[in-house]
Amino acid sequence: MTAIKHALQRDIFTPNDERLLSIVNVCKAGKKKKNCFLCATVTTERPVQVKVVKVKKSDKGDFYKRQIAWALRDLAVVDAKDAIKENPEFDLHFEKIYKWVASSTAEKNAFISCIWKLNQRYLRKKIDFVNVSSQLLEESVPSGENQSVTGGDEEAVDEYQELNAREEQDIEIMMEGCEYAISNAEAFAERLSRELQVLDGANIQSIMASEKQVNILMKLLDEALKEVDQIELKLSSYEEMLQSVKEQMDQISESNHLIHLSNTNNVKLLSEIEFLVNHMDLAKGHIKALQEGDLSSSRGIEACTNAADALLQCMNVALRPGHDMLLAVEQQQQRFSDLRENFARRLASHLNNVFVQQGHDQSSTLAQHSVELTLPNHHPFHRDLLRYAKLMEWLKSTDYRKYEGLTKNYMDYLSRLYEREIKDFFEVAKIKMTGTTKESKKFGQRRLSLVVGNYFVIHWFVVFFFNTTLIYW
Repeated sequence: MTAIKHALQRDIFTPNDERLLSIVNVCKAGKKKKNCFLCATVTTERPVQVKVVKVKKSDKGDFYKRQIAWALRDLAVVDAKDAIKENPEFDLHFEKIYKWVASSTAEKNAFISCIWKLNQRYLRKKIDFVNVSSQLLEESVPSGENQSVTGGDEEAVDEYQELNAREEQDIEIMMEGCEYAISNAEAFAERLSRELQVLDGANIQSIMASEKQVNILMKLLDEALKEVDQIELKLSSYEEMLQSVKEQMDQISESNHLIHLSNTNNVKLLSEIEFLVNHMDLAKGHIKALQEGDLSSSRGIEACTNAADALLQCMNVALRPGHDMLLAVEQQQQRFSDLRENFARRLASHLNNVFVQQGHDQSSTLAQHSVELTLPNHHPFHRDLLRYAKLMEWLKSTDYRKYEGLTKNYMDYLSRLYEREIKDFFEVAKIKMTGTTKESKKFGQRRLSLVVGNYFVIHWFVVFFFNTTLIYW
């Protein structure tokens, strides 16, 4: 093929100022086999023109003639038929579709690669390549068969590399050994192809002779692959262990966060509990005093007073938001309410009994004071009632209804007592006035006038005493 390319360049393209870049031996698909050559050429003068030229061997002689030429810019599609399998067929879409079959797949690939590079340089990717592998489009055209058009200035064309003296001498020797090297180039090319196949076979036999070394190499490769598999297994196990450690660390981190959150919540909960315990806890002694305290003795009254004050403080404590929703707080408040109601009822009952006892007291009558004609003194009653002053104040602030009932009962019983004593006072005065002697009459008249004059004073004294006692309570 190199000799044919050299001959075509010399006889056809050099006279037309063209350079031959790639050549492929083809025949039309589906017809009687009639070989010709498709040549990719560029002009040496500017502007550069790129063409695809069909060259056919003359029927009368051993020379070649130019049959038809297409401008590369008219080429629309290059269809290689199959991008994976080797297939010598390909199509060129000019004004119509030309179907070709190359003499070998290598020649077809080299020609298509050259067309692709010319398209890249001069047509700016205008041609569409179909069923062509990307690897073929990217690789360079071998310098021994086709001249590459890559590199250099976009408008420059690579210089054509002629055969050196050694190559020309070798070709001449081969052509001299073949009688039809010039007359029948196709047969000469087939002979060279057969000789190349023989050389390839010898090369294969040489390779097969080194089968032992190949087997050793394959064995080493197998062992290396096994080692790689073992390493991959170890790496996988290490990765699983690291993943497990990572998951455990994540769990520990989450657990630490939850523990910290739990500790924070426990501290806040403890603070709330301490607040409730400190402000809503009533001592057992106070509870016992409210339930069973002796209201007749001074010590019992003092204990009940302290317990009532403590109960009032517990009931009036300012709860924080949300405390009233706690069941324990509700139960404690209900317990305090029950204690307050029971103690208020017990206190009111006891004071009513005291009022009744004082209202019916007969220990101090007017007869004991008949000599001086004065009303009885009730300081012991007042002293006994003053001990309940703080409890009455507590009752007034907690249960005003019971407080009003007690004050009303107190006024009723005490008013009856004073009415009875005043009545007795006038009875004694009447007896004093009925004396037999004149002196007694004079004395009785003076005493009666004094008593009558002081009657209103005594009456207002009683009213004032009632009011003073109630206000003091």
